[in-house]
Amino acid sequence: MRIVLDLQCCQTGSAPEALALAKDFVARCAPHEAWIALSRRHPASIEGLRLAFDGLLPRDRVRVYDLPPLAGGAADDRAAALIRANFFAAMDADVVYVPHGGERTAPTHSRYATVAGSADDKDVLDVLKRIVGAGARALPVAARRPKLAYISPLPPAKSGIADYSAELVPELAHFYDIELVTGQPSVDDARLNGLFPLRDVAWFEQHAHEFDRVLYHFGNSHAHQHMFELIRRHPGTVVLHDFFFSGILDNLEREGYLPQAYYNALYESHAYTGLLEHLKIERHPSIWKHPLNKGVLDNASGVIVHSDFSRELATQWYGPGSADAWRTVPLLRGKRDGLAPAEARATARARLQVADDEFMVCTFGMLGRTKLNEELLDAYLSSALAGDKQCRLVFVGENEGGLYGATLGKKIADSAASSRIRITGFVSAAEYADYLAACDIAVQLRTSTRGETSAAVLDCLLYGAPTIVNAHGSTASIGDELLMKLPDQFTRAELAAALASLYRDAGLRKAYSERAQAHMREHHAPARVGALFAEAIEHFAAHAPQQHYRGLVNALAQLEGPVEPTGADLAEMAKAIAFNQPPSAPRQLLVDVSAVVQRDIKTGIQRVVRSELLALIAAPPPGYRIEPVFSTGGNRNYHYARQFTLGMIGEKSLVMEDAPVEVRPGDIFLGLDLFTNGTSQNEELLQSMRDRGMYIYFVVFDLLPVLRPEVFPFGTEQYFGDFLRTVTRVSDGLLCISRAVADELIDWIGKQPPRRAAPLNVGWFHLGADIDASAPSFGLPDNAGQVLDAVRARPSFLMVGTVEPRKGHVQALAAFEQLWQEGAQVNLVIVGKQGWMVDKLVERMAAHPEKNQRLFWLPGVSTRCASSCTPIRAALLAPVEVEGFGLPLNRRARRRQTSLFVSRRNLAGYFREVAGRTRALFRVNGTEATCAATLGPLAGAERRRQGRRSSSGIDVAETGAKAHGNCSMGVKPAVVQWCRGQRRRRRNCTLQ
Repeated sequence: MRIVLDLQCCQTGSAPEALALAKDFVARCAPHEAWIALSRRHPASIEGLRLAFDGLLPRDRVRVYDLPPLAGGAADDRAAALIRANFFAAMDADVVYVPHGGERTAPTHSRYATVAGSADDKDVLDVLKRIVGAGARALPVAARRPKLAYISPLPPAKSGIADYSAELVPELAHFYDIELVTGQPSVDDARLNGLFPLRDVAWFEQHAHEFDRVLYHFGNSHAHQHMFELIRRHPGTVVLHDFFFSGILDNLEREGYLPQAYYNALYESHAYTGLLEHLKIERHPSIWKHPLNKGVLDNASGVIVHSDFSRELATQWYGPGSADAWRTVPLLRGKRDGLAPAEARATARARLQVADDEFMVCTFGMLGRTKLNEELLDAYLSSALAGDKQCRLVFVGENEGGLYGATLGKKIADSAASSRIRITGFVSAAEYADYLAACDIAVQLRTSTRGETSAAVLDCLLYGAPTIVNAHGSTASIGDELLMKLPDQFTRAELAAALASLYRDAGLRKAYSERAQAHMREHHAPARVGALFAEAIEHFAAHAPQQHYRGLVNALAQLEGPVEPTGADLAEMAKAIAFNQPPSAPRQLLVDVSAVVQRDIKTGIQRVVRSELLALIAAPPPGYRIEPVFSTGGNRNYHYARQFTLGMIGEKSLVMEDAPVEVRPGDIFLGLDLFTNGTSQNEELLQSMRDRGMYIYFVVFDLLPVLRPEVFPFGTEQYFGDFLRTVTRVSDGLLCISRAVADELIDWIGKQPPRRAAPLNVGWFHLGADIDASAPSFGLPDNAGQVLDAVRARPSFLMVGTVEPRKGHVQALAAFEQLWQEGAQVNLVIVGKQGWMVDKLVERMAAHPEKNQRLFWLPGVSTRCASSCTPIRAALLAPVEVEGFGLPLNRRARRRQTSLFVSRRNLAGYFREVAGRTRALFRVNGTEATCAATLGPLAGAERRRQGRRSSSGIDVAETGAKAHGNCSMGVKPAVVQWCRGQRRRRRNCTLQ
């Protein structure tokens, strides 16, 4: 039993003792399931109460509900009560317990019982007894038989589902007043004709509101084409005959029946992961890989399947719990004539003109590559059965119309047994039943299942035909005592041996036949299955959130009051209803890309955002779909970044709206982008998302603006500090890009005033180094050839990153100016756009006499160009004062492409996590005099001028503490040392 405790009284402070009672109740209510409900009208109390149940309940069992603002009118009160009651119904509550102070607002609903508490409630066991007693009372029984719209293909449509429906409808008629809804021009079947009203789809569209129940039968064929949009407008219980709808949706798109049906369903079912895979593997492999069924599943008020294999597929594709509410009902199977097996066999053989002493092997269903018909033919021809002139092989079904069918037909015609092998073509239901009754052995093979339950296999069992199958799809779960099973990937010899075994052993055939018929009578009899169907349909009517939603909307529409609700009133109701909807699978992982969406300035952080986003899309966590989102700040709703993401993955065929985000409990929000001001403005919105049950995480790249404010523009410290204070307030966890940043963050948090009650998790990870995975920019500047020629001609040092005060460009330029003055033939290449507080440096480089000679600045190059400027002989120079991680260093280090020169300060902190045991190579120097003063240590370092490879795989020109004492090298001498080492390897380079 699911018991929900509505603790609004604890939020208002009207009954503080109720909290202790509730905690005691939760601890002692097993085996019943306890949940907590809190009102969003009292947001300040939500986090504290959620924390109060930490360790007693999983966080997901503490739910928050919203109500529209009340203007004081009676209609407003009734609307709020209806919305609140619907929230508990959608939670699938059996009983709602409202402690002291809540009697006046206790909701009423036919779905669950309500128990109002009082100030006298002290004994937990007494309260539990009252609650369980209330929940055990039966719900009211409907006063009349429900009216059911039955939507399915029907005979004479060439569909197994049509024949199945003709058998099921009479059984459901014991429970419902049924009207048949079909998209075909006529229906002809003795079990249906004149017994049930027949409606077309247009009529149903106009009269759908008149039905109490709607039942859809969905399969992967054109017979169901009208249903894919119909169920979006008129939800109902779905019988899922196939799990994959990709084939039919591809056809409907190509035929123009549903424009972009495949693309839309691919995004709806599999998000950008499916779209990206589709671009890589193209349409045909995508059809076989992707189910494309979420549009149907999400609009179904309940799902009925005929085997647990479909539920396993749902878990595989949409995550744990996605099929928990589904019902598995055996496939209905009953004989039409009711004759005894021996009599049925004789009668059927007479109609088919098959002699009693002939041995007949049959396989049933439309022929095709996935039915492995050619494998059966080959095994039959290689077995002893082919040599017996009394033995026949019959393919009962219509041949495949393409090359496969033609090849199969030719192979039959060319065989020595061709006169005893035939393909019947499409047969009527009566002739199909005759072959089932007349055959001696059935063979039903399958590959590349679409999630269907094989009706043909069950038909064979129903008629007692000893049946050979391979263990594929749903058939694998049928008991081995009922079927002779081959491995999923069987050999021709294994199939031939199975045929021979049943052919020779009449006793074995009889044993299989008797067990099969007994099983079908017990589990698949029409009357039993009809009752199970009705029970499942009624269960969904009482429990499905979609049913409660429809009932709520209808009830709100009928409310009357002295004042009509305004558009704003209706909008508030809609917001509350949307807020209260339960979670659905898969969950969303909302990745915030606000900054890169609105202004992609191509910084290292934004390259990281694109790279990490693409990695998540390519391999999402199990049970989650990746949805990039963005905000414009101001506590305005986040929106899906659909147009941005489609452009990033290269999908040009689809256009989608950047609609407002729909938040559900259990979703994850990941603040991946650095959206400082907007995030601070969204603090209230983010907290409300967390109150809703979402998990909030942010990535922290560094703390430099608050640790070194002097190297950033005025005001940066304040707005970045606001950003940090916001994320530490609203987050469940913060993810730092290095251990050093995590340590600094923890120290900084410890110095701030406390703003949260719950603990904050802080972790760290390292960024990757794959530029190709970051959706890189392309193109080369006009002087790219000159730069690359210069890099190849002489030793070159590369500085990569935005030109800003902390990056050491001033010091590096001073050192190189001294080297050039001394005649050194060495290049300094600066790759990065102009940042802040470097106007004088920019003017100096623009007017520099070595500009485009030995000094090159590429301020706006593409990612590809930056990568091209780092050949194996160029060294990376990083005289950075402070750093968060150092993307250029990381990329070069991971690729082992170049020598690295980094400052002692950073090597001791951030860079050491990448560079391992590498020592500091130089000190960041402020003047030319300091650079010149460090020339002395070169002598002691000469022996190691060739450099060594560190444990991290980075090529370094190691200085050695013994040679230099306590003095680390400056920029200039480090450059000189490396160039001398290069001279031996490149004799055309000179260093004066």
